[in-house]
Amino acid sequence: MPTTDPITRPGRRALLAGLASAALLGLLPRPAAADAASQAQALVMAISADLTKLVNSGRSEAQLYRDFEGLLARYADMPAVAAATLGPAWRGASAGQRQAYVAAFQSYLARKYGRQFGEYRNASISVTGARDAGKAGVLVQTVVVRPGQENIAVDWQISDRSGRARAVNLIIEGVSLLANERAEVGAMLDAQGGSVDRLTAELRARS
Repeated sequence: MPTTDPITRPGRRALLAGLASAALLGLLPRPAAADAASQAQALVMAISADLTKLVNSGRSEAQLYRDFEGLLARYADMPAVAAATLGPAWRGASAGQRQAYVAAFQSYLARKYGRQFGEYRNASISVTGARDAGKAGVLVQTVVVRPGQENIAVDWQISDRSGRARAVNLIIEGVSLLANERAEVGAMLDAQGGSVDRLTAELRARS
């Protein structure tokens, strides 16, 4: 994962979003296990190791997007993330529409953030702590270090709503990536006349 060249703050946020990207949901239940904080930290360390390996792998863009999408499927609660970004339209969508949207949104995220990985070669992620966030789960604090550049504070929101601990949001320098994605998806949905099917097709076209 990460380092820092002359890249804008929004650019850093956007990239780090994917590195997990990863993640994205605010109002989720607290992990039930007594050692939830330790489990959450272990999960973030595993994600960080796999992301760092992928970023520095030298793979082709196509391979990188494919492998990053695999990391999203493995480590993020993508159905919960997708539901949160779609908002009220999720409740009115059929099971088939939901499934198609989750798949399209996952591929969209993989390409959106995966294309920026090159700017984070030779970077590292250090876990600095964790705290119980109540119904929001556990927040794991990390610092992204890119040689010769400023450090970036990133909180990883971890929840076990899916039955096991998974990443559901990233908070980068105080900004929620879930909120950003929800706003962008909402704008795309409006542009498609509120049609979930057309939104899904648009996400596929951008993947």
